Amino acid sequence: MTTLQARLFAAVRASRLDAELAVGAAVAPGTALAVRATRLSTRRKREAMARTLCDAVSDSRDSTALRGLRNPVHRTNVAAARPVIDDVVARLRAPQPLGVRGLARLSRIVEDGTGPLYRFGRGDLVGRLQAARAAM
Repeated sequence: MTTLQARLFAAVRASRLDAELAVGAAVAPGTALAVRATRLSTRRKREAMARTLCDAVSDSRDSTALRGLRNPVHRTNVAAARPVIDDVVARLRAPQPLGVRGLARLSRIVEDGTGPLYRFGRGDLVGRLQAARAAM
């Protein structure tokens, strides 16, 4: 697979690759998995995930928050997870490198509109965030 092919595949299949990384898949150099792992570790991606979590906290406090522009958050889940969210955001914004397994788990949380972060999602948000944090 060429570098361009790996980058394209990593962009198109990000969710699937995150699932593999989240369970500790081996990352071989030059593969789409390696491209995705590198992307998750960038300052830009880390800040984007931190902003998403901060926006979720903000939106959970405001029942009129940008209806229709974003997937509405699960206000109860976000409120219950606030201490963990604050810690995860601090880690994302810190200069220390973070484990790709934890970043992949977090990416799945913030990007899965059917997960516990979002209004109609199901699951244990606190537990999933704690697992992501532990793997960072």
